[in-house]
Amino acid sequence: MMLKRIIFLFVVLFSMVMNAQVLKEPAFKEGETAIYNIYYNLGFVWIHAGDAKFSVKSVKEDGKDLFYLELAGYTVRSFDNFYCIRDTFHVTVTKDDLVPYNYREVKHEDTYFCDRRYHYDFSQTPKVYCNFNRRGVKTKDTLSIESSVFDLLTACYRFRSLDMSQVKQGDSFPFSMLYDKDVYKLGLTYKGKENIKLKNKSKYNALKFMPKLITGDLFKNEDDMIIYVSDDENHVPLYIETKIKVGSVKVMLQSIENTKYPFSSIIKSK
Repeated sequence: MMLKRIIFLFVVLFSMVMNAQVLKEPAFKEGETAIYNIYYNLGFVWIHAGDAKFSVKSVKEDGKDLFYLELAGYTVRSFDNFYCIRDTFHVTVTKDDLVPYNYREVKHEDTYFCDRRYHYDFSQTPKVYCNFNRRGVKTKDTLSIESSVFDLLTACYRFRSLDMSQVKQGDSFPFSMLYDKDVYKLGLTYKGKENIKLKNKSKYNALKFMPKLITGDLFKNEDDMIIYVSDDENHVPLYIETKIKVGSVKVMLQSIENTKYPFSSIIKSK
């Protein structure tokens, strides 16, 4: 189902954790909220398929002072009768070095339901304790992982907090992502700086990246995606475009509030 793939693709697009140095401080703060529009594009036709909302809060969990990161992805109302998606992803991470503690994703996609939970243990040999509920069938598992492998949402915020000041055009970085019970080892290449204009007429100075994709059912070529993030200390994802076997998917920042640093990458607001 195309809409289901678009929502899943949106989450994967933001999940870039590289083997590079994380900044001394995260590039975000409590209260930051960002909303994105997700489009399916075929020729001159733009279909507004769904939206997604990222938010950051502070919580205490088992005596730990943590960030609570959440992503909610959903189809717009005009599509709900055709195929309804209500997905939520949330994780608690340490505030100093963004190490995950507890992760959960709940998916309601038409008649499909899935609840995935991870509990991380980095005390000795890194492990993830998994509890899954798919359509009422519950399973448990324990996975051995590397210390640099994280879930989708943690990976997104760690990517934003990387030190990009010394990155040169053409530099490539490996990254690893945990999804379900599998670890995906991919790569990301920095392609330089560009000015971009979004559908809402806002213009930005941006850093351009190209990830290496997994070809197959959805992607035809491994280099069919481009990611732009704000060229300032916030490193906010601004625009993502990827070709798929029929048409393309575009994800655009609609609005953002309470960034940690001045949103100085903006050239012209709408």
